Amino acid sequence: MQKSESLINGIIRLKGKVFEDERGYFYEKYNQEFLTENHVNFIQENVSKSLKGTIRGIHWQINPNAQDKLVTCISGEIYDVAVDLRKNSKTFGQYYSQVLRGDENLSLWIPKGFAHGFQALTDNCIISYSVSGIYSKSDSRTINPNCKYLGIEWPIEDNILSENDSKALSLGDMLDQDIFFK
Repeated sequence: MQKSESLINGIIRLKGKVFEDERGYFYEKYNQEFLTENHVNFIQENVSKSLKGTIRGIHWQINPNAQDKLVTCISGEIYDVAVDLRKNSKTFGQYYSQVLRGDENLSLWIPKGFAHGFQALTDNCIISYSVSGIYSKSDSRTINPNCKYLGIEWPIEDNILSENDSKALSLGDMLDQDIFFK
């Protein structure tokens, strides 16, 4: 497995080595060595399917139920985004983006301290999220994906949002809340 750092400290791109033959292919998404190095114990695997233009996010959970995530596009293509919510980080409020394609076997490691979202660039995108913590509705938070403070340049302007995401506050409207990572 190849690991490469991103422009924001903490976000890692993981590229699985592909073994192809006449039957198709096989690749390793992650292994115990990676989990041990990053002090992670995945406890849940989530899968979503999205239509072209759909934006899911930008979501995170506050402590004590913050989650590490390993995001992989299984089928289709997504524009994946991680937002730094570590209050003392020099990149607080900045985002990192990466296109993930089902045929590239690339995953994005998003540790605790970041919010996550993506936009489906093709129809019927299937995404896999390995997470290190349980879902907690009371600890779940959302930033409006069209937040001007973040200035995310979503590739598809005409997007589809859930009611929860479209009614969420901008990051700028949340700055006085004690919901960020120290």
